Amino acid sequence: MRSMSSLDISIVLREIEEDVIGARVDKVYHHVPNEIRIKLRGKGRIDLVIEAGTRFHPTQFPKEAPRFPSSFAMLLRKHLENARLTAVEQHDFDRVVILTFEREERKRVVAELFSKGNVILTDENYRVIMPLKHTVRVGETYRFPEKRVTPLDIESAEDLRGILDDREIVRVIASKLGTGGLYAEEILQRAGVDKSKKAGELEDEELERIVMEMRRLFRPEEIRPHIVHENGKYLDYQPVELLKYSGYEKKYFEKYWMAIDSFFSAKTVERVEEREKKSEVLERLNARLKSQIEAKERFEREMELNRRIGDLIYENYTKIEAIHSAFLKARESRGWDEIEKIIREQQRAGKLKEVKGVVPRENAVDVEVDGHVIRLWLNRSIPEIAEEYYSRAKRFREKLEGVLKAIEKTKEELKRAEEVEERKMLSSIRVARKREWYERYRWYVTSEGFLVIGGRNAEMNEEVVSKHMERRDLFFHTEMPGGSATILKNGQEAGERSIREAAEFAGIYSALWKEGKHSGDVYYVKPEQVKRAARPGEYLPKGSFFIEGKRNYVTVEMKAAIGVDISNLRLLGGPVEGVRKHCDHYVVIEIGDVDFNQFSIQVAKKLVEVAGDEEKHIVRSIATPDEVAKFLPPGRSRIVEAK
Repeated sequence: MRSMSSLDISIVLREIEEDVIGARVDKVYHHVPNEIRIKLRGKGRIDLVIEAGTRFHPTQFPKEAPRFPSSFAMLLRKHLENARLTAVEQHDFDRVVILTFEREERKRVVAELFSKGNVILTDENYRVIMPLKHTVRVGETYRFPEKRVTPLDIESAEDLRGILDDREIVRVIASKLGTGGLYAEEILQRAGVDKSKKAGELEDEELERIVMEMRRLFRPEEIRPHIVHENGKYLDYQPVELLKYSGYEKKYFEKYWMAIDSFFSAKTVERVEEREKKSEVLERLNARLKSQIEAKERFEREMELNRRIGDLIYENYTKIEAIHSAFLKARESRGWDEIEKIIREQQRAGKLKEVKGVVPRENAVDVEVDGHVIRLWLNRSIPEIAEEYYSRAKRFREKLEGVLKAIEKTKEELKRAEEVEERKMLSSIRVARKREWYERYRWYVTSEGFLVIGGRNAEMNEEVVSKHMERRDLFFHTEMPGGSATILKNGQEAGERSIREAAEFAGIYSALWKEGKHSGDVYYVKPEQVKRAARPGEYLPKGSFFIEGKRNYVTVEMKAAIGVDISNLRLLGGPVEGVRKHCDHYVVIEIGDVDFNQFSIQVAKKLVEVAGDEEKHIVRSIATPDEVAKFLPPGRSRIVEAK
């Protein structure tokens, strides 16, 4: 995964300068080990990401804030919070970015994007206050990398000839001009010059072509920001079309920083998924479960074996008693060594084949019956021996019962841990965007484009009606109490389809769903029919309303959808028709048996699954479990369709 080049940095800085200059620092985060995120308040929210040695750009997909800030993050907050960003510059067309902040005093953040890189807080004179990495010392003056010739310094064939040596031309351009191998090869391919040709052998006309193509690449008149991908896997990001990637698929963006942001966000998701697979908690629980299952299988085998041996003793009682009596009699006059010798002699003669050996320390002999070895203790009767095996079977059954309980407990712990890991993974990045006023409520856009809003609780129900219901709207509610006070904005101008969808919205977010009713009645009235004060002698609970006059009723089915609108980087939930029209990917849900919290994870996961590979990181950042939960109906649900 390549770091940003000098060209990348210069383009990104031009794109963002107007938006970030003058913005104030709201918060600073440190994502260990190398990533700093500066949250700015300006014309809107802007999250600047600095990853030492790798990248600098705004992000639409910030990572979840760390639970505990690092000491470096705390220091940056101390010096930068509420400071104004007054300048953002690239040093000498190098991979160094300088951010200047002003509060009582001027402070600078130097971001090194070369090699392993660093992020360094300095005063206005570049005296180091604190580095992220201790490659520089606190108190010393920061030294910028030694200036070298860049492609922007090469104006003519004579300028280029001045830096040539006797190496191959591709190596000279890549190293002496700092273009890197990819751009060096691109320049030479465009110029029609053999990259392996010795630099000193080049003709003036060849050098002029190289200079011209270098200018076109590093001073592009027009850029086409894009990500290069293959089979859904992101390979590279570029501001201009390169000949090397002419045969590859490309995804284009409005701004170059958006392409870079999308590229690195996708890579972040890949790393998170890989870490989730290697979760220490899950590994430990899975190892414990494996061990318990192996113990269960062993106890089952031992229980069945001992029970079977007990049965065999009674099934072959006469034969076993005869063997037992014979050995008991032999022991009266012979020692175990002599008995063993006799057994060997008899077995050589083809007799006593069922005897498998003697166990002197237990005063016992092992015999084989029907493929099972039975130990006959000479100091016990045959029924006592059978009872010993039955007792063993009982002890293994008790152990089995214990391990079965332990397995269930581990499975429950594993399920909870998987939910925690899934929630962490699905929430690892989230979209940062400007939210509309209505997004603090329940909201929906009908298939005809009309806005529907509703309260999330009694307080919001009152707010929706008192602050946002206007003369041309329509008010919707269920006959059953305990629902969202729903407003169809400009509803009196809406068609039947929007009225039906608004009624469905009111039904979905009501007690009808919570109580498992698969259909129900919703009424709608004009604003002037909705009274916030009760009749004389009556009482209205908070968030309730009194309706005057005729009500219009609509019978609705309890079916909903939740989807991702990628172009607007947002989630949408409510009746199926509107979600289907406005969303790129969606799931259809109905009343089911999955509880609210678990279902939010299921829906988030399913939306990521149905997205294309190049969109998964975007969908993941939009459809986090917490965001999905805002659009879920109350009560239990299930997924019936995903598209």
